[in-house]
Amino acid sequence: MRKISTLIFFFLLGNVFLQAQIWLELGGKGMAGITGFTNQNISKDSNHDSQLGLAHSIGGVATLNLGENHGLQLEGLTATYHQSLTFRNTEGSNAINIEWKSFDWYLLYRHYRSNGAFLELGPKVTYINQAQQSFRTDWANVTSKYESKYYSAVFGVGGFVAASQILTLKTGIRAEYALTDMVSAEGQAEGFPSPYTTFSSYAETRPFRLGFYIEVTLGVGGIAEAECGKRGVLFGTAYR
Repeated sequence: MRKISTLIFFFLLGNVFLQAQIWLELGGKGMAGITGFTNQNISKDSNHDSQLGLAHSIGGVATLNLGENHGLQLEGLTATYHQSLTFRNTEGSNAINIEWKSFDWYLLYRHYRSNGAFLELGPKVTYINQAQQSFRTDWANVTSKYESKYYSAVFGVGGFVAASQILTLKTGIRAEYALTDMVSAEGQAEGFPSPYTTFSSYAETRPFRLGFYIEVTLGVGGIAEAECGKRGVLFGTAYR
């Protein structure tokens, strides 16, 4: 019975693909905004103050649109994140800066409305390539103190700015929050991200980000119904 149900599901899914217009877009994306991380020990400590940092990323996108309302988007972006802290002790106020460079993969579902607005949601995987951290003016490479990757949930809203038979310009706002700890086992043993002080228990460190992006895509083509009424491969974009 389970096999029959599975076959029926894939048959219906395949029928949807056969009936709907399917379009492929390729392009580039740039994003910038505020970033930081949550850590319960640091946020509750009266000796710590946290400041939001800046994050920026750039890379490529590939979008598979199914009909007029649904899309599946794959993005690969190189990114730089920054978090600043201030720690007060008997020696005064001490500045701490944490910066990590990464490559981010997004796999997002988009729901488009007839007015050009859209919602997007899905997962992101961040692969940390390099991390450095400072205490006062002393910087150190701390890549091994942080995980090689962490996972985030992504939600955003956006809309079309302009569209032609070739190019489409979209903008949006995106919120991201890590679902996993970014500190490695080695870093946890040494008290990161605050090895300069001690807490009674360990607290996870989870990055977040709120960014504004601009996206430009080229309509490569797809499968749709032509003017003659027959389905075939067409070139360009579906946004006419």
